[in-house]
Amino acid sequence: MSGLLTGGVAPSIRRRPAATSRRRSARDRRTGLLLVVPALALVAVVFVAPLALSVVMSLSDWPLLGERTFVGFDNYTRLFADPQARQAIVFTLGFAAVVTPLTLVAGLVLALLVQHRRRGIGLVRTAVFVPVAIGFASASYLFLALTNSSTGVFGRLLTDLGITERPVDWLLRPRLAMLLVVLVTLWKTVGFAMIALMNGLHSVGRDVEEAARVDGAGALRILLQIKLPMMRDSVAFAATFTAIGAFLAFDQFYILTGGGPSNSTITAVYRIYNTAFIQGQLGYAAAMSLVFLVFLLIVTGAQLALLRRGRVT
Repeated sequence: MSGLLTGGVAPSIRRRPAATSRRRSARDRRTGLLLVVPALALVAVVFVAPLALSVVMSLSDWPLLGERTFVGFDNYTRLFADPQARQAIVFTLGFAAVVTPLTLVAGLVLALLVQHRRRGIGLVRTAVFVPVAIGFASASYLFLALTNSSTGVFGRLLTDLGITERPVDWLLRPRLAMLLVVLVTLWKTVGFAMIALMNGLHSVGRDVEEAARVDGAGALRILLQIKLPMMRDSVAFAATFTAIGAFLAFDQFYILTGGGPSNSTITAVYRIYNTAFIQGQLGYAAAMSLVFLVFLLIVTGAQLALLRRGRVT
């Protein structure tokens, strides 16, 4: 009897928990898949299907109205030989190169000013962050009204100060138009950079800062040599999102400058929009979009690689 218990019944009893565990694991996997299906369907509808359609369009002569013709890689060949496309990309790179560091520096300064709780700091944080919740179109129309040469505050500012004899029309001068767009973008995005960098500053322990002060380090040295390296993740996060936002800039240029004066403020996204919906060349615009997408992926990947490299060292 003892042999039966030890040799026959006991192994079957030991196998039951394993079988039950496998069935439970399989059931959990099926439940997990069912829960993920809606998200996968949303990604397929919102991203995968439009991306696949863009690839098909980029290989075709696809007018806004009319017959579609397969042309292979002709759109890509045309793109790399298009001087207007190159001009738009160069301008976009220059715009991002100006806006990104300005936003990060301004955000860091603001983060240093409002990182500690004092009377009125909550109001200052809110005032700086509120523009982030405003759309670029609304912000652009606001600045358009402020710089109106007849009724805007900025439009008559130089005249009221006695610097000019008549109101200045900002949008008719290339440098002033570019300065205005930079101001709109900075006003709109600096709050996001401030919050991200303030979070990074809070991650640096007070004991580290106090130890550095004991060793004789000044405030600037502590910031540059201790705080910034330790808040690398926050800096990379703010820089990545700020740079991508600058590369995708469209609303402020469309509303404020209309690509002018003399087509000097046309970004890559603005060029894609004009090509698709003004010129009606959807296939060529799709090729431009895909090349620009690859460029953004390369830039983002490079930033993430630099972040990982910094962690290793």
